[in-house]
Amino acid sequence: MKIFSIAWRFSRPHTIIGSLLSTGALYFMSAYPQAEVKSQIVLFFLTLISALGCNLYIVGLNQIADIQLDKLNKPHLPLASGEMNRSTARIIITVSALVSVISAYSAGWLMLALVLIVGALGTAYSVPPLKFKKHHFGAAFSITLVRGVLVNILMFLHFQWEIAETLEFPRYMWPLVLFMILFSIGIAWLKDIPDIKGDRNHGIKTLAVNRGSQWVFRGAISLVSLSYLTLVLWGAVGLPGYNTVFLSSFHFVVWVLFLLGSSKANPFIKKDVKAFYQFYWVLFFVEYLFYPLGLVL
Repeated sequence: MKIFSIAWRFSRPHTIIGSLLSTGALYFMSAYPQAEVKSQIVLFFLTLISALGCNLYIVGLNQIADIQLDKLNKPHLPLASGEMNRSTARIIITVSALVSVISAYSAGWLMLALVLIVGALGTAYSVPPLKFKKHHFGAAFSITLVRGVLVNILMFLHFQWEIAETLEFPRYMWPLVLFMILFSIGIAWLKDIPDIKGDRNHGIKTLAVNRGSQWVFRGAISLVSLSYLTLVLWGAVGLPGYNTVFLSSFHFVVWVLFLLGSSKANPFIKKDVKAFYQFYWVLFFVEYLFYPLGLVL
């Protein structure tokens, strides 16, 4: 059980769950209604294995690069706590990268392109000479480009091509892409609030270091509120092929819940910010779980 716990923490489970749900949602939305969802199950699992392998490579590499920093910011992680050594971590991320590339190659050319691009960005995020995470713009750009743009567009088109040999990107996908772009910027900002002390000591210029926790917290709330309200209004305007009543009502309800949750968090209390950050990721999960329902309701 201890080995499982170490491996689970090393994988950064919230990101793994996010990749699992996004892959499932994008597969469903591309397979419905032009094909039976079950008919391409091998394609789905190859894509999922590739996505999870790429995810594990990126978060593992980040931990290897940030061992000293994580001893201050995230001492519970296996490398920072000494529960896992650097050699084991390197083996894990190497195997993960190989499995990801091989699975992507088997799944299709667009998935292979996605994995190679995302893997390159993930590497540039964590290691020199670029090390995007050292500056708030680079960190936000790379996280948003991956989570908001590349995954939602390229993975959807990958499924479209492999299932129906078309690269059509339907209009009902654009609200999801816009939502995830804004939401991902919020992720990039919020994740750094608990790490201000360690980041400042290591010369990492996050927005939280430069502007302070309250400014970043309020900025993230404003961005997410904008993303929810945009989808509420988009539903009112209309969206072919999608249940716009569901689009507006669902996102209005979740937005209210989000505001209630944010009102209870104090940006100056580390425990509150960490709890809110986990709540923030739950909303990320909820979006991928429920957004596809608008196609079938």
